[in-house]
Parts: sequence; structure tokens; C-alpha cells
Amino acid sequence: MAPRLRGGALVIAEPLDGAAILRPGDVVVARRPDRPQLDIIKRIHSIDAAGTIFLVGDNPGASSDSRDFGAVTRAQILARVRWRYWPLPPIRL
Repeated sequence: MAPRLRGGALVIAEPLDGAAILRPGDVVVARRPDRPQLDIIKRIHSIDAAGTIFLVGDNPGASSDSRDFGAVTRAQILARVRWRYWPLPPIRL
């Protein structure tokens, strides 16, 4: 599958509070567990009963995600992506 966000894409993300409900399919900004200085944008694949969250990239063949660095905790999820505003989507006539 082609990536939904290419390098250099600009997005609007909503910071999450403790009451925010996360669901599989949500695109989120997370702190990468093995490189905490790096924030990543990934899609939630699943949330297990213990509360850990498995993140995947939209292009699994060329994406580093929870298959590489493991599941993340709820505390490592920083925001939910709401809109991509650059680059503009193609105009369909």
C-alpha cells in the first residue's frame, strides 16, 4: 500500500488528554520507544487488554513500526492526526 503521508507532509494533530479514546485505525503521533527523541506518525493496528498499542505504517515494506521496536504505551501517544494540509490532495474533475 502507498504511504498516506509522504516525507515533508504537514498535518494538524490534536494533543490527547487522559480521557481520549483511541481506536484501531486512528493515525497518531507517538514517541518511538527505542529513540525517545523521535516522534513518529503511525496508524493504530491494535490495542491489547494490558493497554499496549501496536502501531503500523501504511507502507509495511518500507516502514519502521511496532514490528521493529515493539508496542508502545498509552503515555507514548502524544496526539491524534486530524488533517493533512500539505501537500494538497489531487483535484478531481
